[in-house]
Amino acid sequence: MNIAKLVAKLIAGCCAAALLAGCVHGELFPKDYLTQDIDKQQALLELDVFFGQAPDDKLTSRTTSRNSVEYAGAPHIVVPFYQKGLGFDQGFAGTYMFAVPYPIAKVETATASSRVFGQRIEGPGSPRYRFRVPGKAQWNSNESFMLSFARKGRREAITFRFSTEHSCPSAFLATTPIYGFPIKAVATFKGNQGCLKVCDSREQWPGFCAFQPPPAA
Repeated sequence: MNIAKLVAKLIAGCCAAALLAGCVHGELFPKDYLTQDIDKQQALLELDVFFGQAPDDKLTSRTTSRNSVEYAGAPHIVVPFYQKGLGFDQGFAGTYMFAVPYPIAKVETATASSRVFGQRIEGPGSPRYRFRVPGKAQWNSNESFMLSFARKGRREAITFRFSTEHSCPSAFLATTPIYGFPIKAVATFKGNQGCLKVCDSREQWPGFCAFQPPPAA
């Protein structure tokens, strides 16, 4: 094989490597959704939350520099995602007179979070909200998410772990770990198979979830 053909093949390999690496790096930005904009058939689960005391709900939105919409001011869930894939660094092979770039394979991980803002059910002032955990092509969920909301300005968060492979009763009462707000959680899974559990029912016992709530503001 002559040098020109070798160089062409290696350049093509580098382009393919760059495309593969793009799969790992391409979706690192967090994204916001409204529950009603997520197709129920595509969601990993649907969660209804009944708040014992109505949460603060003054939903606002703004357009970011990436031309996406960012929401704030209302109850939402935060769903972390990760992807483990093959990335590539560029190295060089050859002599001092002639160097050919070639890809060096390495395992990389990438993370991002989606926020899903709840849909209030049964009209203004209702304490019932619905959330959908979105699926994501080529990404895997950590199988946990955080419910975040505020009540008269006091910020609260509680973490849940779920499984789509095991079944268990997924309707229960819970108490938030910081201020002790009572809530009722009811999860619905596709095919009626799934399991939802609380990860942190009190501040001194955070559980073993992949996603932990941040310190109280």
